[in-house]
Parts: sequence; structure tokens; C-alpha cells
Amino acid sequence: MSTALITGSFDPVTRGHADLICRAARLFDRVEVVIFRNSEKTYCFSEEERLSFLRAVCHAAGKNVVCAADGGTVADYVKAHGITVTVKGVRNAADLAYESDMAALNRLAGGGETLFFPADPALTFCSSSAAREFLSRGLPAEALLPPAAADAILQTYQKKHRP
Repeated sequence: MSTALITGSFDPVTRGHADLICRAARLFDRVEVVIFRNSEKTYCFSEEERLSFLRAVCHAAGKNVVCAADGGTVADYVKAHGITVTVKGVRNAADLAYESDMAALNRLAGGGETLFFPADPALTFCSSSAAREFLSRGLPAEALLPPAAADAILQTYQKKHRP
């Protein structure tokens, strides 16, 4: 059974993430989508909120997709769960350069191989940073958010940031 891992902070999950999850779900028997904690980041949404949004997206992607959160390293997670490959989406050359370095470090740490999926050209502008910016400015963030989680993300953001 082939299992792929998709990692990220998903703050919040976007249409680009959802597209990557669905594409991987068609190619692998099982896809595990995992929020990894990064102590150097400040998050807009709590881990519980991000996991809730991600669950909606994973449920919509298919029965072979599950999600979780983990405080360890990607290499440790891959070894502990018998995962064969990590799948990363890349939107541009900057993403590819960064993700290539991360893939090399994960491989050096025993974290296996990484496959890069080029972003759907219609989604190359889509990022969590852009979604947070749209949310903060009251712009139509729905264009960046996956339908399965958009309402929950918008409502949660509005509750946290009402004047």
C-alpha cells in the first residue's frame, strides 16, 4: 500500500492545498495530511481550528485521505507511519528552491523521498499568506479558500477579529 504525506501549517488551508490533496489522493492508496508545529511562526488560527478546516477538506477529497497534527519532525513521522513519499506543491521558482532544500534535509534525516507537484496554473497566486491578507482587509477571501472549509474559516476569522 502506497502512502503519501502532505505537510504544512495550513493557516488557513487554501484552494491550492485542496487541489494538491485531491491530486495526491488519485495517485496514492492513502494520503496523510499533517499539520506540523513550527515554534518560529505566529498563527492566525489555532491548531484546533486549522485541523477542523483541514478535516473538512480531507473529507471532501476522499475516503483515502486522513489528517492529523504532530509536534515532531517530518522524518520521524515518515518512519513511524511507514510513509513512502512526501508530496509538496510548488507554485514558482522560489517555492521550488525552498522545498528542494527542505527535501534534501528530510532525506538526510531519514525522511524518505519528496515528490514535487507543480501548482495548477489557475492557483499559482493562492497562498495562506494571501488568504490571511484578504481576510484582514475584508476582501473576498472565498476566492482563495476551498469550498469545503470557506464558511468555517470566514466565520472563525470574523469572530476573532470583530471590532
